[in-house]
Amino acid sequence: MSVMKQLRWVGVALLALGFPAAGILPAWAGFENGPVEVGQVLILLGGAAMALWFAIDNHTKLRWFWLAVSIVWAILAFRELSWGGVFMPPLSNGDEGPFFSSSQLWYNPYIMPALIVVGLICAAFSIKGKGIYVLRFLIVTWRFPFADILLFIVAMIVSAGAEGHMGLNFGDWGHMQILEEMSETAAYVFLMSAQARVKLALRR
Repeated sequence: MSVMKQLRWVGVALLALGFPAAGILPAWAGFENGPVEVGQVLILLGGAAMALWFAIDNHTKLRWFWLAVSIVWAILAFRELSWGGVFMPPLSNGDEGPFFSSSQLWYNPYIMPALIVVGLICAAFSIKGKGIYVLRFLIVTWRFPFADILLFIVAMIVSAGAEGHMGLNFGDWGHMQILEEMSETAAYVFLMSAQARVKLALRR
């Protein structure tokens, strides 16, 4: 668990390195289905595996809470893969790389209904796993991972700013798509760090 607690610093390093990387790395590094995005998928799947491990390792009702969390991670990973669209030929290629879409998938009309069903299942698992009580316990005992969540928000703001959203502008001194993707990667690492700290707090 001590190793997992260091995840926060990994996220900080990724967030900080995003700025110089935007000016050093080639543009294709930040393309959709490029190395940075592949890293994001691996991190999300790692988060799912971590939560699943917590569920298997727990013999109380909390295992249902961790099972719900693992499903959320898996959904995020599937979303990062454009629901499977990245495994199809790109619809177009431009200055920002290939564009993939789930619109060409035969099961595209079923994605949203499936997400609703899975969301309801996650909610049921969370209720069965006393998710509300977990949140209350973390807040009352001051063990809620406030720092990780704050860093997650900062990373997502930087990611949005790299896209020119929220009235932010980081200039054009580098490939902003790389900064965007690396900041998003850092955000996922902060979520993993928060998850590890929640597990540690509940174990105590």
